[in-house]
Amino acid sequence: MNARRGWRRSLRAAVAGTLVLGAVTAGLAVTAPAAQALGEVQTAAVTGTAVTGQVTDGSGHGWPLYAKVTVAGVPDAASYTEPATGRYSVSLPAGASYELKFEPVYPGYQAATATVDLGADAVTRDVAVPVDASTCRAGGYAPTYAADFDDGALPAGWTVVDHNGGGGVWRFDDSRNRGNHTGGSGEFAIVDSDYFGAGNNPDTSLVSPVLDLSDQPSPVIGFSQDFNYRSGEITDVDLSLDGGTTWANVLRQTAELRGPRATAIPVPQAAGQPDVRVRFHYYNANFDQWWQLDNVYLGERPCDPKIPGAYLVGEVTDANTGAGLTGATVTAAAGVSVKTAATPDDPALGDGFYWAFTTSTGPQDLTAAAADYSTGTSRVDVSGVTRTDFRLTAGRLAVTPGAVESTMRLGEQTATRPLTFTNTGSAPARVRLGENRGDFVMQRADGETRSLQQIASGEGAPLQRLDVPVSMDAAGEPDGTDPAEGPAAAPWTAVANFPQNIMDNRVVRLDGRLYSVGGTNGGVMTPKVRVYDPATLAWTEAAPLPAARSSLTAGVVGGRIVATSGWTTAGVQPGTWVYEPLTDTWTAAADNPLPRAATGQAVLDGRLYAVGGCTSPSACTTSAAVLAYDAAADTWQRLADYPLAVAYASCGTLDGQVVCTGGNDGTAATNRTYAYDPDTGTWTRLADAPRSTWGSAYAVANGALTVVSGVQDGALSNAAYAYDRATNSWGSLPNANAPRYRGGAVCGFYKIGGATSGVNATTTSEALPGFDQCDDGTADRPWLSVDRTDLTLAPGESATVQVTMDARVDQPGTYTSSLWVHENTPYAAPPAVPVTMTVTPPPSWGKLLGVVRGVACNGTSGALAGATVVVESSKAGWTFTTGADGSYAYWIDRGANPLNVYGSKDGYRPQSRTVTISGLQTTTVDFDLARFGC
Repeated sequence: MNARRGWRRSLRAAVAGTLVLGAVTAGLAVTAPAAQALGEVQTAAVTGTAVTGQVTDGSGHGWPLYAKVTVAGVPDAASYTEPATGRYSVSLPAGASYELKFEPVYPGYQAATATVDLGADAVTRDVAVPVDASTCRAGGYAPTYAADFDDGALPAGWTVVDHNGGGGVWRFDDSRNRGNHTGGSGEFAIVDSDYFGAGNNPDTSLVSPVLDLSDQPSPVIGFSQDFNYRSGEITDVDLSLDGGTTWANVLRQTAELRGPRATAIPVPQAAGQPDVRVRFHYYNANFDQWWQLDNVYLGERPCDPKIPGAYLVGEVTDANTGAGLTGATVTAAAGVSVKTAATPDDPALGDGFYWAFTTSTGPQDLTAAAADYSTGTSRVDVSGVTRTDFRLTAGRLAVTPGAVESTMRLGEQTATRPLTFTNTGSAPARVRLGENRGDFVMQRADGETRSLQQIASGEGAPLQRLDVPVSMDAAGEPDGTDPAEGPAAAPWTAVANFPQNIMDNRVVRLDGRLYSVGGTNGGVMTPKVRVYDPATLAWTEAAPLPAARSSLTAGVVGGRIVATSGWTTAGVQPGTWVYEPLTDTWTAAADNPLPRAATGQAVLDGRLYAVGGCTSPSACTTSAAVLAYDAAADTWQRLADYPLAVAYASCGTLDGQVVCTGGNDGTAATNRTYAYDPDTGTWTRLADAPRSTWGSAYAVANGALTVVSGVQDGALSNAAYAYDRATNSWGSLPNANAPRYRGGAVCGFYKIGGATSGVNATTTSEALPGFDQCDDGTADRPWLSVDRTDLTLAPGESATVQVTMDARVDQPGTYTSSLWVHENTPYAAPPAVPVTMTVTPPPSWGKLLGVVRGVACNGTSGALAGATVVVESSKAGWTFTTGADGSYAYWIDRGANPLNVYGSKDGYRPQSRTVTISGLQTTTVDFDLARFGC
C-alpha cells in the first residue's frame, strides 16, 4: 500500500447516480455479489469484547456505506467498514462506556456517533448516517425547490404582477436565447429590460403561493441568480407574513451581481408562520439588462432521495503480480468514470480501490483500463452497492542471456549468438530492439588494450562565456552587442567558411556530404542550398529551395532531404519539399498542418519530427505541438505535445527515441530534457542539462546528443555538452572556438554559421574531430547485426533473435555496443543487452603508435591535438589525426614494410621517419615539431 497518499485526497468521485465499488486487474474481469467482502472486516488490535454492526445511509436510500470508525480515547481501535456491506468490527475492553464515531468516505454525509455500554458479551450496534441537507451532495439525493422553472412556464400557484401595465413582465421561455447564467440548469425565470426596449419600463413581480412554515424553526429564502446591471434598475426580495397583504423588504440590489450566484437570506421572522409569501420585484429599468432566477426555495431546503442509482465499488489489480493498480480508470454507463486509488489508511483494503455513484442501474458493462494493460470488461447487474473487481492482464518480458560476447581473429567470418525473449505475462507483448552507440578500444601488442584517439570528455578548456545579457525579443533575436570571441579551445578546427553570412540555416548529412538549407544572412532570407564535401574541403551549390525559408525543419529520410515550414517574409508557411540527390531537384509534398519556425528536429523510423517552435509571423509565440512527417506515405501525424512550449530546442534520436533539451518559451530558457517513446506515445523527463540553452547548434554524433554554443544561462557561450542515453547523464565536450547562436550543425561534428548577437550573421564554420559516427536516426554498427528487430509474443511464448558479430573489421581490439529493448508492458524495460566482440590480430600484424608534440620557441613542448600523421609504403597508405593527447595508433601487416611516417601540423616544421614493424610487436614513432619562426 502507498502510505504517502491519504484516502481523503485519493478517494474522490462525485457523480450523481449509483455508487460502484470494485477492484481492477489486468484483462480478466471477475464479478462478485454485493454481499461478498472486498477483504476481511478489520478488527482493531485492541483485545476485548467485540462491537459489530453495519453503517448504512439513513436518509432514505438505506444502502451500506464505506466509513471510518473511531473510538474516543482508544486510537488503536480505528477501523473501516467493509465497502460493499458496510459492516464493521472493533474489539474493546469490557466494563466501560465508549463513544463511536462513524465518518462516511463518500461526500455529502454527516458524521454520526453512538454510545456503547460494553459488558462481557458482544454488542451489535447498527448506525444509520444522515445526509448533509445543507449541501445535498450525497449520491442519490437532490434538493427540492419551490420553483425550478424547468417546465418553461409559470409554476403552479405562482403569479406574475405587471405593476405599470406596460407588458414588461417575468418570462420563463428564454425567448432571447440569453442562456442560464444563474448556476442552475434548464429553464429559468427572467425579466429582460433589454428585450422590451426603450420606453417600455418593466415594473414586475414574481410572487410565490402562500406557504405554511408552522414547523420551520430556521427558514431561508434561497435562489440562484444573475443580475446583469446597466444603469439604475433595482431588484428587491420582499417577504409577507400575512398572505400578501403587507410586505417587508429583506434584500435590495442596486449594483451588478453576475452569476452563477447562489443567494440565501435567513428570515427568522417567518419561523412558525402559516401564511408566508415571497416576491421578486424588478423595477426602475429603462432599456437596461436583465435579472434571472432559478432554483427558488422558501424555508428549510429539503434534500430528498429522489435520484435512483447505486454505488459501484471494487479493486483493480495486476493479474501477473496481484498488486493493486493505483490510477486505473473504471467506467460505467451514465458517463461514470473514476480513478482507482491507494488505501494507506485502511489496512484491510488493498490499493487499486475505486468507488463511484451512478444513476444507471440494471445490466450494463463496466470496464477498467490502465496504461500498458489489456482493458477489462465485465457485465454487471448494478443495484444498491455493487462490487466488481478486475484483474488486468499485461505482457511481461524476460531476456536471456544478459550479455552477448565473442572472440575472433581479425579477418575471420562471423559469430552468431542467440538472444531469447520470453513473455512471462498474461497478455501479448510487442518487443522492438535496435543498436545503441558503440565504442572501440585498440588491441595492445601485449594483448591488453588502450583507447584509440579518444577525445577527452572531462571539463577541458574553461567555459568561455561572454557576459552579454541575452533575451528573446519580439523578433526572436538576442539583445546585446557583438562580443569578442573567446580563446580557441582545441581540438575544434576551422573548416572552409560558408560562402555568405548565414544564420537560422538547417544542416543535414546525406551521402557523406553536408547540406546547409535556407537561412538568412541577417537581413534577407535565402532559398540557397550549399553543399560541403569533407573530401574536397569546399562548398558548392545544389538546387535551391522553391522559396526562401529560415528556421525551417529539415532532415534526411529514406535517402532524401525533407524540408518543411519555417519563416518567410509573410510569416510561417506550411510548404513541404523533398530533395532527390540523384536528380538535384525539389518536389512538393504534403503541407505541414501546423506550420512553425525554429522547431527542434529529429528523424526516427522513417519520420521527420518537428518539436515545438514559433507559430507567429514575427514575434515568437511558442508552441508545444509535435508533428511527424511520414515520407513513405506523404502524411503528417499530430503526436503528444512536448511537455513545454518552447522554440529553438535541441533534438536528436537516441536508442529508438527522440530526445530534446533546452529551448526558450519566449521569455526564459530551460535546461529540461525529455524523451519521446514512439511505442507509448509519451514524453518522459530525463536528466537536466548542465545549463539552460536555446539557439544552440546540435546533432547526434558518436551515439550522443551533442549541443554546443547558443545562449546558455542568458549569455552567448562556446561551451559544448553531450547527453548519453545509456547512463542518462551529461558530460562536457571541448569548447568551440566561436560563440554563436542560431547556426546549423550536423554529425561530424560540424557547426556552420550562426550569429554573434541580434542578426549579426557570420560565415564561421568549424568541426570537432572524432565525432564522425553518424547514426542519422538509427544507430548502425557495421560489425553488429540482428535478424529481427520487431516481434510480438503471446503469453508464455518465446522467440530467439540471432545476434551476429563480424570480425572482418579494420583493426584488432574490443568492439562494444548494446541492444536497446523497447516493449509495451507496464514494467521496467529490460536493461540494454551488452554486446562485446574481441578481435585479436594475426601473427604478422604489428602496432605503430606515437605522440606528436609541438616545441615552442622557448623550448617547451606539449601534445599537439589535430596533427596529421601520414604513413606510406609501396603497398598502401594511411592518414591519421592525433587525439586530444597528441597520440595516434594503428595496426599494420608487416608485409607493408618499410614504412615512411610523416608528422605535420600547420605552423610547425614537418618531420619524417622510416621504420619497419614486427608481428605482434609495438613500434613507437614520436614527433617533436618545431614551430616556424623561431
